[in-house]
Amino acid sequence: MSSYAVSINFIQEVNMYWVITIMLMFHGTETTIEREYKVKSFQDDWACHEFIHENKILLIGQHIIDYGDNLKSFELFCESRYGEEV
Repeated sequence: MSSYAVSINFIQEVNMYWVITIMLMFHGTETTIEREYKVKSFQDDWACHEFIHENKILLIGQHIIDYGDNLKSFELFCESRYGEEV
């Protein structure tokens, strides 16, 4: 069995999935805060990025309300996880 086949079998056995991480950056500091969107997880990277593309306001809106003018910027990205989905 090739190492590629072993890798695929490992991924299938441990249930790889993707989650959205929101990184918030603030004025006057190098501090960042990361939040994980726990309402939904995704079976693949493409579905995760598609959800981000279609739901930016849903994902960042409450953070804009909470942090107001202190919020300088934000990033939304997908991260892979292993184990049981949320």
